[in-house]
Amino acid sequence: MIYKFSLIEKILLSTNVIPHPFADASFSVGLGFALGSAVKLKIADQLSMEFNDVGTIARAANVSEVGTELILDCLDALGYVQKKDNQYAFTKRGFRNLCPNSPNNFRHFILFCDYLYKGYIHLDETIRLGKRAQSNMLEEMTDYEWELFSRAMIDISRTNYKEVAGKIPIAKSALKMLDLGGSHGLYSIELCKRNPDLKATIIDLPPVKKYADECINQHNAGKCVSFLALDFMKDDLPKNNDIILAFNIIHGLNPSENEALAQRVYQSLNNGGVYVILDQIKGIGGNSQMSKATTSYMALNLLHQAGGKTYSKNEVDTITQKVGFKNTEIKKLNAPGFGVIICTK
Repeated sequence: MIYKFSLIEKILLSTNVIPHPFADASFSVGLGFALGSAVKLKIADQLSMEFNDVGTIARAANVSEVGTELILDCLDALGYVQKKDNQYAFTKRGFRNLCPNSPNNFRHFILFCDYLYKGYIHLDETIRLGKRAQSNMLEEMTDYEWELFSRAMIDISRTNYKEVAGKIPIAKSALKMLDLGGSHGLYSIELCKRNPDLKATIIDLPPVKKYADECINQHNAGKCVSFLALDFMKDDLPKNNDIILAFNIIHGLNPSENEALAQRVYQSLNNGGVYVILDQIKGIGGNSQMSKATTSYMALNLLHQAGGKTYSKNEVDTITQKVGFKNTEIKKLNAPGFGVIICTK
């Protein structure tokens, strides 16, 4: 992400001598594609913290030298690599996010975004119609696309699952939790780790079971976290739950679908149980442009991909209170535009 501007650049941007569309409509988009190509073409795989020349990097990746240099210059602009003459090396940011050997790399998220970009050629049609022209993205996904999606969600969740777990009040008497669309289950794993009497069931579609099992095994959580293949919008949910999580779920649903989901959740909770929603929440960041960018882009993306949108706290309250939830509380997360809403039955 370009975040360093010279004093002159700041002045010229603030006075529109440098037109903002110059960045917003041109190099921001191109640099995003360059980041995806760096991972897809394994150019990033050839980099380290030691400087290496362009020719060596290009030959190892089996791509052209001229193309490699152009991609590396884009990564330099984004702060992922540093350049010395005709040689390049990772910065600390680049190693953390792009190196396959980094435990915190964001490569699957980058590849998933690159995949999503391809579908934006039809965005005009979605806006014209007010809905996705094609069928729901989830109904069309291949095994490879499910892997991209699942591993991208793991990349994101690794950055905040401990923070999120600390925001959720768990009663000592709580024993049973459902994680709707929980995919990898990292949030459930952490909550069960902090609350030894709690048992969690991940409710999700069959293609993601592989990734849930992988995370459960990695964290030795098999005794407290399990996976149940269900469509939570169609199939009956298990009853007598103390907590039900819906993380990054409501943004993929329209208001009537969210009301139907809230009703199903309400009926599956014990009295005093909580419905915990994590999502991009409109208005949560006040005047923060980064927060506004997150929630507005995600609203556009979800309409285009699945017919959904982002919601404000008031909109969530209207839906949940209509089906019977009494109290709601919102807690901001460090990620701009993200929050946790806790609804009590």
